[in-house]
Amino acid sequence: MSEISTNLIKEAVYKLCFDANTCLNADVYSKILSALKNAKNSETKNLLRTILKNAEIAYEEKMPLCQDTGQVIVFLEIGQNVNLSGDLLEETINHAVENCYRENYFRKSVVKNAVFDRENTTTNTPAIIYTNIVKGDEINIKVLIKGAGSENKSKLEMFLPTTGEEELIAKIGDLIISAGENACPPMFIGLGIGLSSDGAMILSKKALVTDKFTKQELTLAGKIKSYVNEKAPDKYKDCYILDIKLLSAATHIACMPAAITINCHSDRFSSCTIRENKIFYHHKKPDFTEIEETKSAGKEILATDIETIKTLKKGENILLTGQIYVARDMAHKKLVNLIKNNEPLPFDIKDKIIFYAGPCPPKPDTITGSIGPTTASRMDKYAALLYEKGLIATIGKGSRSEEIKKIIKKTGSKYFTIPGGIAALLANKVLKSEIIAFNELGAEALYKIYIKQFPLKVEIA
Repeated sequence: MSEISTNLIKEAVYKLCFDANTCLNADVYSKILSALKNAKNSETKNLLRTILKNAEIAYEEKMPLCQDTGQVIVFLEIGQNVNLSGDLLEETINHAVENCYRENYFRKSVVKNAVFDRENTTTNTPAIIYTNIVKGDEINIKVLIKGAGSENKSKLEMFLPTTGEEELIAKIGDLIISAGENACPPMFIGLGIGLSSDGAMILSKKALVTDKFTKQELTLAGKIKSYVNEKAPDKYKDCYILDIKLLSAATHIACMPAAITINCHSDRFSSCTIRENKIFYHHKKPDFTEIEETKSAGKEILATDIETIKTLKKGENILLTGQIYVARDMAHKKLVNLIKNNEPLPFDIKDKIIFYAGPCPPKPDTITGSIGPTTASRMDKYAALLYEKGLIATIGKGSRSEEIKKIIKKTGSKYFTIPGGIAALLANKVLKSEIIAFNELGAEALYKIYIKQFPLKVEIA
């Protein structure tokens, strides 16, 4: 019998959360670097270079790779010969997460209840914890940081038990392709096939932090990856998926549940083993490669140059400089409610630009934490009114609804896109930042920021 103090688990989970958020695992970095070497599309090459540069900045400055420091998912394997001493295990893990997120100024993104109370817990807890009892006298801990943009594109499909391999490959592949830009490709995919509907989803997440697979699982995963990368849009040809990990398991004779967990290129996980009251960390720092610098494309445009903004065409690249506003879901809801109730707004909407984002809080003596775009389509329910009130442009990631496309064209306004998952790099382009309203919303407060040369693409004009 081995006795392990929960204080060691607390120490381990704290470091795993920090490492996963700020240091891209060496294996992930190498897959992105390999994709850069093989990419043929110049736009894709520039994106991959930017992703790799962002990883280096995040590591050097101890900043989150992405502003969405996510929901913490913890997988525990506890040896049946282990006796835990100290605080309750769940409390220990949640205290570690809370301390790490508070002390390192990571964004807190967890609300109290999905339906009845969407107030932020301000601690990024509770963590989601899965525990297995296994043979032995040690504890294995794996931490997965799961952002919402890609999570919202995850899928569960209940296939017929007679589904053949060719059909399975095509249907799973098409589901992955349908995730599109909102999932921040290039992507890492976890697949879980088997168990029940809920078990398959857990299996798919466990696959992302696992490195042991059967030969059959590796073969099928490779076939799905090839199918997707061959059918992917030209921009991501051969690198839409950087890696697929597949775990399979037993299931009911009448079932074949298949779960797809989508992760963006910031595939954030870390692991360790605790035995004999020592922690052995497995996270490997990348050997950062000298990446050829490419000058951001496009002409510099001031945010106040409304006439020039109005002349921009779809597909153009620009470098935006000037004062803009930062708001996401709950801030938009509040803004629209103020308009509908004929109450004054925190700022004059006319000819202004809103960046759909929720930055990490700034460390002392810094301007902002990591900051990057969130999924624009979530704001579509509010965007029509704001565009009609004179908003000149929005910045986000992913596609917009047909209704919003029509309104943008009708009002002569714009929708700009910016790559997701490069939040540490973008933070260095923010020269001023202040919260001007809705401070009670925490990560979803309304900001006024001053940016210099934000690299944007005109998506809708």
